[in-house]
Amino acid sequence: MSNYKSIRVPINHVIPGMELAKPVLTDEGKIALSEGTYLNAGLIIRLKHWGIMSLDIRELAPDDAEERNKPSHSQQKFYSDYDKTVDTVKKSFQLIRDSNTVPFEECQKLVDKDMELILESPGVINHLHMVNRQGDEYTFHHSVNVAVVAGVLGKWLEYDQNEINNLMLAGLLHDIGKVKVPLKIVNKPAKLSVAEMEIMKQHTIYGYRLIRDIPNISQKLLLAVLQHHERMDGCGYPFQIKGDRIHPYARIIAIADMYDAMTSDRVYQPKTTPFTVVEMIVKEMFNKLDPAICTIFLNNVRDYFIGNVVQLSDGREAEVVYVGQFVASRPVVRTQAGEFIDLEKRKELSVVKLIEA
Repeated sequence: MSNYKSIRVPINHVIPGMELAKPVLTDEGKIALSEGTYLNAGLIIRLKHWGIMSLDIRELAPDDAEERNKPSHSQQKFYSDYDKTVDTVKKSFQLIRDSNTVPFEECQKLVDKDMELILESPGVINHLHMVNRQGDEYTFHHSVNVAVVAGVLGKWLEYDQNEINNLMLAGLLHDIGKVKVPLKIVNKPAKLSVAEMEIMKQHTIYGYRLIRDIPNISQKLLLAVLQHHERMDGCGYPFQIKGDRIHPYARIIAIADMYDAMTSDRVYQPKTTPFTVVEMIVKEMFNKLDPAICTIFLNNVRDYFIGNVVQLSDGREAEVVYVGQFVASRPVVRTQAGEFIDLEKRKELSVVKLIEA
């Protein structure tokens, strides 16, 4: 007999034919749709009108333990599309480093074709967490990931498809100036010195100069590349501008950049959990980051955390079962023994590792 597993899917990624793994409840706790219901277009529209943000969807899980650990079909397709995209970005960056020429049209085509498909993958944020990245290729993976997270955030902000694609292109190119930074600094397996950091900070200006003369390039894209390290309180770089002087694209890229950088293994620092990153964003959303964009991000990314398997600081594995209305960095989890733990109340415990997303 086949086994099934439940996966949490954001409502915008639910498609007709999916089967509910758990009932949908109204605000009064009554069953609106029963477990086992096969969804159609009409039901999905109705669920959106009801304000349902995500659903528990049933997915076939093989009996064999080894098979169970293999990626699902949708995950395999995502990883395949993702790897091809990273490889294209790697070749583009190498071309820029060798010839000082930006293959802008190729990058646009990459966004319009391949990256649109990646963006539509169910559970895309979770898939990014589980991607296997090599340390010396961090910049290429990071560029793709920031583009994807920025695109997802653009959807949550209800941008149209053209704006979303522009955002993804901005994310793809935001670190393009690093091709002008010596590799010994970019790939240094330790914290940069003050002098090295000053050189690294120049990458935003280098990137701007590389793309400013491209025919018909948009001002939005130029400012996103130039300003993505500026901060709302004026503490960023390269020009320490603040507030509304920072373009909205740059503010979006700043959040996507922070989220991916901290959840990635870097040459000098191991990755942290999404919950820790969320805590950092909450701390910085009223001074360094745009609070309105942060609020949209936090209220939507929470749906990806439900069902994640994590390791606690005492070594136990647990499943995230609740994160609150406004995403919390210390969720409620259920251990393998069936114990529910509210980490907000159990301060001696914490999430130290994301095992499965």
